Amino acid sequence: MVRHILLPIDGSALSREAAAAGIAFARDAGAAVLACHVVAVPRPDRLEAWLHHDPHYAQRRLALFEKIADDYLAWVATSAAAQGVRCACMKVHGHDPAREVVASADREACDLVYMASHGWKGGGGQWPGSVTLEVLRHSRVPVLVYKAAQADTGDQAAGGAATEGQ
Repeated sequence: MVRHILLPIDGSALSREAAAAGIAFARDAGAAVLACHVVAVPRPDRLEAWLHHDPHYAQRRLALFEKIADDYLAWVATSAAAQGVRCACMKVHGHDPAREVVASADREACDLVYMASHGWKGGGGQWPGSVTLEVLRHSRVPVLVYKAAQADTGDQAAGGAATEGQ
């Protein structure tokens, strides 16, 4: 039984669509959601700071990323509240979004990861993009992959999903 769903969100339109579908899924299952945004940790780059004529460029960029993450997470919290779904939000920081999603699902004792996939690679568009594929490979909990219908591929309905878990 699903009780605690991790919703990774990157702020893209597809990610928001998947989060909305995940919230509806949680509502129907009587589950709570944990919205998660991975804030990219910028690597120190003196040349980039020099190019911008700003020795504090990396700190300013990180502050901007933090603000954007707060906006994304607030959107999920508002959407969940409108559906009557319990929601918590968290930001994690790291260089590898897939690794951070998997670690967050484990650390927070989630029993499902519900996420979008931007890229579908391989023969006929059957394989998820790199971040999603890494989450599928390494997650110890089931992963439900949200894939929006595409008019040109003949998909039947919006929100088709692929699942895998151990």
